[in-house]
Amino acid sequence: MSDLDLPRLLPESLVRLLAYSPPEGGYPVRLDANECPYPPDPVILEEIRTALEDMPLHRYPDPASRDLRGAFASEFGCLAENIMAGNGSDELIGLLLWTLRGNQDKGPPVIVVPTPTFAMYSVAAQAAGYEVHEVPLGPGLAPDMEAMLQAVREKQPNIVFLSNPNNPTGTFYSKDQIHSLLDASSGLVVVDEAYGDFSGEESWISESASFSNLAVLRTLSKVGAAAIRCGFLVAGRDLLEEVNKVRFPFNLSRHTQIAGEVFLRNYQRVLSQVAATVTQRERLAMELERAGLKVFPSRGNFFLVQCDGREEALWRFLQDGGIVVKFLPRLPVAGDALRITVGAPEENDLLINRLKDYFTEGGTDA
Repeated sequence: MSDLDLPRLLPESLVRLLAYSPPEGGYPVRLDANECPYPPDPVILEEIRTALEDMPLHRYPDPASRDLRGAFASEFGCLAENIMAGNGSDELIGLLLWTLRGNQDKGPPVIVVPTPTFAMYSVAAQAAGYEVHEVPLGPGLAPDMEAMLQAVREKQPNIVFLSNPNNPTGTFYSKDQIHSLLDASSGLVVVDEAYGDFSGEESWISESASFSNLAVLRTLSKVGAAAIRCGFLVAGRDLLEEVNKVRFPFNLSRHTQIAGEVFLRNYQRVLSQVAATVTQRERLAMELERAGLKVFPSRGNFFLVQCDGREEALWRFLQDGGIVVKFLPRLPVAGDALRITVGAPEENDLLINRLKDYFTEGGTDA
């Protein structure tokens, strides 16, 4: 029997790659994953329970997720035929990358991303054989649009990914800035609105029919339904027809389709929890600054903060007190930082009190 010759079978781009590592559990207060801190409205939970009672477990789910896409179209004011549902927006990012790899004879495909941003853009792109061109954010972590536009013109990327608001910085791209990228790019510009509901701005879905090179990503993960893994891609039908060729059949379970549809039918209830989080965001920003942290402005449900070179020590101190936040070492432009999710009021209280303890005790590097 021959041994598997794994080195021969793996592409070099995959050998060099480090897997994306999502946070693990085990802490009483989780402020590291940008989840909604509130459980779903009881009305939503009861509707899901009722809908699941008669679910035929022995049958495959709808391969096209038609009811789910219809519910999304109704809520966000677009056509169902311009929507693809995915197992979280992560799957949809991967499908776009596999679809738009171009003619490999002309060299590797290219993506352009600002940095720092959501790590999965680069991870998934490298796994698919892309060259990743990163454009550092500017002073104060604001978008460097001159550098972005220059990169788009020079690199002619297959895809530009914009997280808007940007994870982990909270940076927000204006309409004019994104319009300029759409005008400059012959490739696809993806506006990832995972945190869009927290921004207070209109979704780019309203403009998706006006630009053939625009795609919009949305997810239910940040607004109270992280467990069901339900994301959406809104784009032109010509593009979706091609993406559908690489989408696996039955990619969404019936559980996900049912729960996602209920969430979308009750989206005003969802938005009331978004509003509660935004209220806590404003309060938490002031409290974090009073506690002694540098807080970058954010349009998401999280903050990027710094602590005079003591970020790792503070991260460990918080963990010792049962509070986990995300430690981000050596970020481009920013350096070491912490990303703190906005929690429920009682979670934010525990965080603030723990921060006060840290600074009271001297905030050492130990």
